[in-house]
Amino acid sequence: MPATSAHQTSSRLMFGKMRARVPIAYKLALILTITVTIGMVILGSIITTNQYHLMKSQVDDFGTTIVNQLAAAAQEPVFTDDVVGLKVLANNLSSEPDIKGVAIFTNTSDVLVKQGLITSVPVDGSNTTLEAAELTDGTYRLEWKQRTSRQKYTDMVSYISPIQFQEVVAGYAMVSFSQVKMLEVARSSANGIILATILLSIAMSFIAIVMGRRLSRPIHHLMDVASDALNKGDYKNNRISEDELGFLLKSLQQLGQGIDQKSQLEDVFGKVMAKDVAKQMLDKLEDVEIGGHQVEATVMFVDIVGFTSLSEKLTPPAVAMFLNEYFSYFFHCANAFNGIVDKFIGDCAMIVFGTPKSDPDHRFNAVACAVTIQQLVLKLNQERKQKGLFPVNVRIGLNDGMMLAGFLGAKERMEYTVIGDAVNIASRLCDKAKAGQIMIPASIHDHSSVNSKIVCQHHGSLSVKGKSATIDTYRVKNLRPKYQGAAKKLLYNMLKGLAN
Repeated sequence: MPATSAHQTSSRLMFGKMRARVPIAYKLALILTITVTIGMVILGSIITTNQYHLMKSQVDDFGTTIVNQLAAAAQEPVFTDDVVGLKVLANNLSSEPDIKGVAIFTNTSDVLVKQGLITSVPVDGSNTTLEAAELTDGTYRLEWKQRTSRQKYTDMVSYISPIQFQEVVAGYAMVSFSQVKMLEVARSSANGIILATILLSIAMSFIAIVMGRRLSRPIHHLMDVASDALNKGDYKNNRISEDELGFLLKSLQQLGQGIDQKSQLEDVFGKVMAKDVAKQMLDKLEDVEIGGHQVEATVMFVDIVGFTSLSEKLTPPAVAMFLNEYFSYFFHCANAFNGIVDKFIGDCAMIVFGTPKSDPDHRFNAVACAVTIQQLVLKLNQERKQKGLFPVNVRIGLNDGMMLAGFLGAKERMEYTVIGDAVNIASRLCDKAKAGQIMIPASIHDHSSVNSKIVCQHHGSLSVKGKSATIDTYRVKNLRPKYQGAAKKLLYNMLKGLAN
């Protein structure tokens, strides 16, 4: 796939995913609704609480005033044991609609007079079953529940004031009130706030959706324009507004142009060097420098046997076409087994396994690639024979070991390659191999990742140029049946592609 086409596809997928997500209008509506709801709940809680405490304070002030007046009026009848006068006071006070009960107790909590709903009086502000809160000096507030039916209770509040002369306490005055109205007012206020919160939340959701759609309309337009520009590769657009969205669109166009250029560069570089190397170089464009590092890898040289005599029979364009065809086979085989074509040298290809990406199976992958190339050449020769063309044979040499990998050359002209003694030995083994042979050293044959997977024949010790010691070598015949699947599949696909 061309770089531009791949980039256009990725941009369409990107904008498609953006469109598939929750629209910003609904996100804005949700956020505003939640914010308003939380705010209204907090505000309602504060208002309701303050209103309840205010009403409670007003009731306390009223109850304290009434009970203090009752205590003052009952002072003389209590000290003179005038029960009739106390009953008159109680009757007159209990006739008030807001007062639910009136009582006068002795200092030992015995009832002298009782009218309406009352409870026992705590002596000295304390009781075993009830707790009284002191409001002012000597005046107490007592909350309790009056049972009205089997499962219903009424919230009551009583105010208690001592009946005393100087410092002698002769008894207590009690006035009781119902808290039903106060609680009903508090509930009514809370219900009103809840209803207002719901209505305001609904209204705010509607307003937020409308506003969100109006605000997101230019953004959708921006997405359409940017997507169209990225898909068409046309980054010149005169219909750009001079606001924040216009600047954002310009930035997106510049970004898309940069991505397009990088994709094109990567595609071009991938044709002159391995794609992994091209990507590595583009990702660190400013850091690319001459030098390398030691890696353990496998190098393979593939040489077309008798190419000089073959080229004498062909015209230069035919020679170029012939080499390009077979170099293409070598490239696809290398790529299928995680190898990279380092370079083409005349009629020879140098392929590296295990760098720039580390590969623990680089030895076996190299051998499998070599076997696949030889089998492919045999298949191609059968077709060439049917067409009356001359057969083509290749010889292959492999070697593994430590080598220097990196960008080597001059500052003005560099290339990614591997160098070292291991590379030289691979080239020498290729020279020693005959047509149709794959030559490997004992270091590859004896390695645990290779030994049980290949079929070999011992070739003996060879002396190579530049090495004083001989090298123990093997000729690879084939892969063991268990490991032939990938090679057969690759051969089938390549031959099928040629037939089409």
